[in-house]
Amino acid sequence: MSKYGFGGGIELPKTTEPRKQRPKIEHSSVEKAVQAGSELGFVARDSSPRLKPGPKRREPQGKVSIPGPKRVVDRFRDFCRTRDLTLWQGLELLLDAQRGREDD
Repeated sequence: MSKYGFGGGIELPKTTEPRKQRPKIEHSSVEKAVQAGSELGFVARDSSPRLKPGPKRREPQGKVSIPGPKRVVDRFRDFCRTRDLTLWQGLELLLDAQRGREDD
């Protein structure tokens, strides 16, 4: 008996037959199966290349991260949401409005 209180372990039964090998599949039979499947309407599930979501970018992109009081950030997000604008469109709208004030 070992120091952990277990005996010599358990004895597993011997396997009597070796594993059977799979028969080789002919390439022509695979092609026939694929043809039959496509005739029945099955489509390949191969992964297609992933595209970036959203519209095509028409100009160089930048990124701004501005921490601030939650009340101000929420107010800006609501401003954009009610006008159905993205955040950058809302920022551009406010900047254009500010430029108009400076020209006066």
